[in-house]
Amino acid sequence: DLAYEVSWFFTRLRGGQTMSQVASLDRFGLVRKMNRNSSSDVSIERKDKNTYLLNIFGTQDSDSGEYHCVVTPWYRLATGDWSQARELTSSRVFLSVKFAVWDSLKLPLLYGASASLGVGIFSLVLGLICAQCCCRNMAHTPRSRNKLMDLEMD
Repeated sequence: DLAYEVSWFFTRLRGGQTMSQVASLDRFGLVRKMNRNSSSDVSIERKDKNTYLLNIFGTQDSDSGEYHCVVTPWYRLATGDWSQARELTSSRVFLSVKFAVWDSLKLPLLYGASASLGVGIFSLVLGLICAQCCCRNMAHTPRSRNKLMDLEMD
């Protein structure tokens, strides 16, 4: 006999103080997501009877700002009709998005350097083994050190 309408709003601190709606959940459970930037997405999660969470995935720098929600309780009257109560506003939560370049590149650089070092050492060892085993000329006689050619005459 109690339902909630929940709407989340976003205020960008850089570029003006305009407030825009992010997502809403009506009293029947229908979720509406507003158009956002190209990579981030939102979802609404109901934790318990009176707790709703807004989750933001794939955040960008443009998602930084203040978020808050507005809740409208709806009560079912004895006649079966619904009655809207006074809106409640949550406290504001500031979201700061920082892209950590080193943290995101650390493992790929480590794997790439290790793989290239391993392949390089393997190639060197394989080349030395092939040179020692396969390319040795047994009939070769060394030249004299004085750089003069021995001439044979008949």
